[in-house]
Amino acid sequence: MDINSEKKALLGDLAVFNEKVTAVLAARKDWMDAHMVDFAKVPIGEEIYNLDTGQLLGVVSKHYRYWDSQQNPLYDTTMDICCEYQTQPDVLNFDNTSRQLGLRYGTKSDLDTELAWKQRPHLIEHDWEKIFV
Repeated sequence: MDINSEKKALLGDLAVFNEKVTAVLAARKDWMDAHMVDFAKVPIGEEIYNLDTGQLLGVVSKHYRYWDSQQNPLYDTTMDICCEYQTQPDVLNFDNTSRQLGLRYGTKSDLDTELAWKQRPHLIEHDWEKIFV
């Protein structure tokens, strides 16, 4: 077998591996897209709140995975689910969680838990000089 024939055979093997990798990555993407609802913080149809301000943002209308098609699909590995939400009832005005950097959001129950945490009795202030004498 000459070198060119051997290289052709090896390139053929590589092509088979590359096809398998592409197929597996496509299957993973399909699986991840199919399970967005299982990983979303707020279900479709639920009200979504800003957990820092308490503001009602709207009602979740759609889940999506924010993934730039320019990125390498090998690294599409997390179930970070974003929400699109309708900001006003009966008005086709939508916003989304991915455009708001640092937005902490959740359901009414999440907000109630957050507010209860913020209203808890604060720890006793210590006079550190008396403690570490």
